[in-house]
Amino acid sequence: MSATIDVPGRAYGGESAADRDDRRRRQLLDAGLRVFGSVGYRAATVRGLCREAKIADRHFYQYFDKTEDLLLAVYAECIAHLTDSVSEAMAEVDPDGGLGSVARQLLDPFFRVVEDPHLARVVWMEVLGVSPRVEQTYLTVMHEFGVLLLGYLRTLAGEVPSGPDMDVDLLATAAIGGISHTAMTWYQSGYVAERRIVVATIATMLANIVAPLTS
Repeated sequence: MSATIDVPGRAYGGESAADRDDRRRRQLLDAGLRVFGSVGYRAATVRGLCREAKIADRHFYQYFDKTEDLLLAVYAECIAHLTDSVSEAMAEVDPDGGLGSVARQLLDPFFRVVEDPHLARVVWMEVLGVSPRVEQTYLTVMHEFGVLLLGYLRTLAGEVPSGPDMDVDLLATAAIGGISHTAMTWYQSGYVAERRIVVATIATMLANIVAPLTS
């Protein structure tokens, strides 16, 4: 009996080539989250990632040039998950409770996602110090998230006054810096504080940043 050869582009076992590619890439992304989020990026190897993904080593290079590319793809999915949690909350938020209440409504789903230790490790630990490309991606993504969150809260407070003593970009950077550092230390502590306390604390910080802008 001859061995079955997996020919690129050919349907096999009822699975089309496109579906097979999607499945393998998905398996690599899921494996990347588990491996990078447990043993860490620097300890990860192509062989170990493929073993975790349950695919042959040679298939890795059909989808990624190197492990750094997989890390960035996994990181992008983690950030999308975090961003979606806040965006979905924005669509359902009750603005009548004031800035602090709105901030809590946005932050609770965000920190619920952070309770995934694999995701938290990838987002706040494993992307640091890898390469200038990864570092720039991290800084850009964090800033964009700060702009999204603070921009929404500003709709309740009015526009930030312009002038030499106010920089909106720096304000967004300061806001996301506080959130990001809190998320990182919360993860490192083993989530010792209750999520509601973390959320209430950061919501207070955001409200205190935005509230003076109404005056």
